Amino acid sequence: MCYNKAERQVSEVDIITSNDFLKKIKTDPNGNFLFYGEEDYLKSHAVKALKDAMGIDEAFEIFNLVQIDVLDYNPEKLIDALSMPPMMAEKKLVVLGGLDLKKIYRSKGGEDSDGAVGEFRELLDALAHLDEFDYNNFILLIPGGNINEEDNKKRMSGALKSLSERLTPVKFEAPTPQKLALWAMRHFEHHGVKAEVGDCAYLIEYCGSNMFSLSSEIEKLALYARAQGRDRILREDISTVCSAEMDYGAFEFSNAILDGRKNDALSILSVMKFKQIDPLFIMAEISGIFSDLLKIKVLLTTGKSLEQIEQETGMNGYRVKKRFQWQAKQISL
Repeated sequence: MCYNKAERQVSEVDIITSNDFLKKIKTDPNGNFLFYGEEDYLKSHAVKALKDAMGIDEAFEIFNLVQIDVLDYNPEKLIDALSMPPMMAEKKLVVLGGLDLKKIYRSKGGEDSDGAVGEFRELLDALAHLDEFDYNNFILLIPGGNINEEDNKKRMSGALKSLSERLTPVKFEAPTPQKLALWAMRHFEHHGVKAEVGDCAYLIEYCGSNMFSLSSEIEKLALYARAQGRDRILREDISTVCSAEMDYGAFEFSNAILDGRKNDALSILSVMKFKQIDPLFIMAEISGIFSDLLKIKVLLTTGKSLEQIEQETGMNGYRVKKRFQWQAKQISL
């Protein structure tokens, strides 16, 4: 299959775009890939797309989808994960996420002939087992900003060049504002409401261009509009409901946990780790959620309505409804 080269090609290695990757896996979901670039939301989506293209049975997902977070990673664990054969399938998917290649590429001592040292050499040695255990599809997922594409002489960085000998590099560039606005329109439609492209552009201007954050804000807006008996977003809804621009972090992380979106939670956690967000802040946000849940549960048992709970606790109406929906879901299970 022919690939279109990314707009910016480095050295002699072909770097494919995220769109090329999605087209490829529709007909051939096999391969080993390096996901890097600015947009972490699209990487998370691409992992799910590959899992779906492989047809991984939900009953065997625990065997055939192996995700290793940087906190649990060492070369031996990666080799163990690669060596384990798939269960009732021809292939399994192994995803290693969260490595800071800028850090490990220059770890421990001097360089060898190809510039690899210490922990990075250990990673390359582990990836050499991909040929031996060819019943794997593999993704090395690097959070945005944690790999150098070029060195200071505008040549391909040593890390990217070495990894490209084992993995197909896939670059996830941030969408243009125009494409992001169209994506937001489709996302609103997915949640059962409509939005004008101009209002989507205003949402991006107000909340920022991070797609994890926008996804959360779009969900909030859709819930708010439906609660108002509308199937359309109004411009004033954005300033009423949404949070002004900020890096996604503990709030989106805690919402992903409540929704059971494990992949999103791990992706957000990896980025928060590399942004060096204080773990105490993350734990405080999660603790706050459980505190909210307890308050809502107690007040519900006394016969209070959601509106009354909102008034008595001073909680945001969206947050009260979100917590209530999560509790109702757990009861139904």
